[in-house]
Amino acid sequence: MEDDLDAIISDMFTYHPWDQEKIRKGNLVREALEFACKCIMLNVPDSADRDSAIRKLRECRMDCNSAITHDGKY
Repeated sequence: MEDDLDAIISDMFTYHPWDQEKIRKGNLVREALEFACKCIMLNVPDSADRDSAIRKLRECRMDCNSAITHDGKY
């Protein structure tokens, strides 16, 4: 059990290079989130809420990258 846990944790923190399909998917997600960010910047008043929304888009990008990298394992 402990060996399985060690392997999972190691896998989560190991660099996994993307193949061309993962790059394609990552680019699509990035482009969509960039569009959302630009839309927010142009249409939402400068405020703490806008800053929070943009920060959540950045977090979304990171979570999407992780899901793509690990094929949804985590």
